[in-house]
Amino acid sequence: MREDAPLGELEKVLPGAQPGERVWLGLRSALSAAHLIADLEVANPAAESMLRRLLTALAVRVGGLDVLGREDWEERFDALLAGGRFDPVAVGAYFDRWLQRFDLFDGRRPFMQDPRLAEECSKQAPPGRLVMPRPSGANQPWLDRTPQGEPVPAGEALGWLLAWRGYGPSGLGAQRRHASVNSKNMKAAPLRALVSFHPLGESLFASLVLSCPPPSGFEGAGADLAPWERDDLEDPLAPAAVSGPMGLLTGRSTHHVLLARSVDGVEVTGCWVAWGSRVDLPAARDPFVIDRIKGGPVRASWRRQLLRDFDAFVHARDPAAAGIKGQILPVWLSVFADLPPDVLKVLAGVRVRALGCHQEKQDRDEHWYAATTPASIAPFLPSQHPQRAARVARTRLAAELAAADMAKVLRSAWKEMAPGDKGCAWADAATSEFWDRADPLFWSAIAHDEAEVPQFRGLGLEIFDSTTREAAASPQGLLPVARARSSFTHPRSGRKKS
Repeated sequence: MREDAPLGELEKVLPGAQPGERVWLGLRSALSAAHLIADLEVANPAAESMLRRLLTALAVRVGGLDVLGREDWEERFDALLAGGRFDPVAVGAYFDRWLQRFDLFDGRRPFMQDPRLAEECSKQAPPGRLVMPRPSGANQPWLDRTPQGEPVPAGEALGWLLAWRGYGPSGLGAQRRHASVNSKNMKAAPLRALVSFHPLGESLFASLVLSCPPPSGFEGAGADLAPWERDDLEDPLAPAAVSGPMGLLTGRSTHHVLLARSVDGVEVTGCWVAWGSRVDLPAARDPFVIDRIKGGPVRASWRRQLLRDFDAFVHARDPAAAGIKGQILPVWLSVFADLPPDVLKVLAGVRVRALGCHQEKQDRDEHWYAATTPASIAPFLPSQHPQRAARVARTRLAAELAAADMAKVLRSAWKEMAPGDKGCAWADAATSEFWDRADPLFWSAIAHDEAEVPQFRGLGLEIFDSTTREAAASPQGLLPVARARSSFTHPRSGRKKS
């Protein structure tokens, strides 16, 4: 809960809750009290990423942003932000209408699950199959040593159910016979191995409203419905094209899951995880990923610091001004940049939350990570503070050039020492160290209007020396290291030292 949440209103909306404390809430209560909630606390980034998409879809419905015209959408968007909270009557009416469909263990239509799996699949898997970090298939057993047979609390199971829909791997699942198809092969989920960027406001309400995508870019036909709003079940042999934000945020999945509950209904004691689509999903652009005109969405890399993308976030309305070509940024960033100055002043604290899964398409999870920009976006928008925006671009570019040059000379020295070796044992580790150490320098520099661009090249030289120290003391490496060092300190490309 927000530290500054008015106690009287908090007691009225969530009896017993206190400012600043952590509270378990259902979806209905989370939306009703969104203006009093600081943020979500979710243990796994994949589950958090999908939960934010689910809550955004619900915000679209209860906030009345499910309209087709851009002008109507902007009017409702502005009115919703001005109101400062979701209408509790609208929230209640929506959840009352679909109450049974929000039951995780409903016998006919369990929430976000396919009840057909109980009949169409060969056998039930242990509950640990649901929890991605537990040992299963080819994934790393050291991520979580919990036994496969250990039951999963229902609240935790919801997060993993969502994670499978967005981040499930390709590979083998339960044997499923549906219509004429009998297979256990699964395709990778649509967000597998990607990183998504979400707005993080000073309240959950602000975060969700800013997350709602405008009504453009939807070319699918038919009604825009979430899985729980459909009278029929998804056809795994013919996935429907996206026709609006509900389907985009909640309806795209190549995996189907079904949970088996304990007698008291508080734990998951088994599950089925099987293929949910036999063909590629119809093309759709996720509103939270960085897409590319060529090459598809940007993949997650836990080594990539947020400072390297902050320039793009700031220049979302004109990426070319930051030297960013061929990228399509998350749509909410340009919507945010277009807000009137008085609204931006209220939302001055909005930052960017990155949620990534550094993984392969197959069942191998390397690293899940979450990070939030230390700085807010609004104070650096070119429309508000052009000098600050330019300083962000200049500082980021200086760091990029120093890192690239350092890696280049390290590879040059390595190649001269080991001409037959195509790799370089130095460059990756040195570059990772560079960005770790450059990160605080960057944020500190852009925080002060009079600050100078940090000496990133000096940092690169320090890392170069420490990386090559042992080689430089050997007869074989003395000259290669010296020549590489000289080319770094005296670049011939005409670049200015930073």
